[in-house]
Amino acid sequence: MRALLRRLVARRGPQALAAKPAVAGMMLDPPLPTIYAVGDVHGRLDLFRAMEAQIAADAAPGAKLIVLLGDIIDRGPDSAGMIDHLLAPAPAGTTRLCLLGNHEDMALQFLRDPDPRADWLVHGGAEMLASYGIARDIAALHALSRRALAMRIAAHIPQDHLDFLAALPLYLHAGPHYLCHAGVDPAQPLDQQNRRTLLWSRRFADPESPPPRGLAPGGLVVQGHMPIEAPALRDWRINVDTGAYMTGRLSAVRLVQGLAPVFLSEGG
Repeated sequence: MRALLRRLVARRGPQALAAKPAVAGMMLDPPLPTIYAVGDVHGRLDLFRAMEAQIAADAAPGAKLIVLLGDIIDRGPDSAGMIDHLLAPAPAGTTRLCLLGNHEDMALQFLRDPDPRADWLVHGGAEMLASYGIARDIAALHALSRRALAMRIAAHIPQDHLDFLAALPLYLHAGPHYLCHAGVDPAQPLDQQNRRTLLWSRRFADPESPPPRGLAPGGLVVQGHMPIEAPALRDWRINVDTGAYMTGRLSAVRLVQGLAPVFLSEGG
C-alpha cells in the first residue's frame, strides 16, 4: 500500500531538522483501503496499542490503513515509546501513516534550538523529554544550560526518532476524503489551505458552513486537535479527538467507500 501513497513534495534530504518539514501532503487514489483515522494519542501508547488491536481484529475486508491525525507526542507518559512503536512493523494486513500535528511541529522547532525556558515545555514538551530520560520535570529542565540540554537531547533521542518527526506530512487526501490534524478553512479551496490552519485551527466549533472547494461530493474532512466529549460527525466534518491523555479515551473513525462512517473507542 505504501506504493499507493505518493508525496506531493519530496523530502529534502538528510538534514531533517535544518528547516520546517519539506513534505506538504500525501495523496491516495482509489480504490481505497479501509481507512481508520485515529485521534490525538498524546503519549498514551497503552491506548493506541489497544486501538490498533481492535482495528486489526475488525472484520472490514481488504487492506487497512491506520492514519494517526497528529499529536502522538507530549502531555502523556510515553512519547518515546509511541514513536518506537510506530517505527516497528504494523500488524499484519495494516499500514500506518502518521500526520503532523501542532505538537510535533512545536517539538521540531524546539529540537532545532533547545531552550530550557521554551513555552513548549509547559504544553507537554517536558513530558516528552521525560519519556527519553532527559529530565524528570520542568524544574529540572530550567536548571540546565542551553548547551547541557542540547547535549542531553543528542545523547537520549535516537536519530531515527528525529527523522520520523521531520518526515511527517501535513495531510492525506484519500479519494474523496481529506485528513489533517486541526481541520480546514472552509473559505479556502482544499489545495490552498494554510499550514497554520491545518495545524492550529479550532473551527470545528464554528456554525456549519459549505464545504471547501475541492472536497468531492460525499467527501469528509477528518481531524483531531480539538478535544470533545465523543467523536462527532457534523455535515462534512468529523472530529475524533476525545482527549486521550485527560480522559483515558482514544477514538477513531472507520471510513469505507460507500458506507457510513463508524466510530471506535478504547478506554474511558
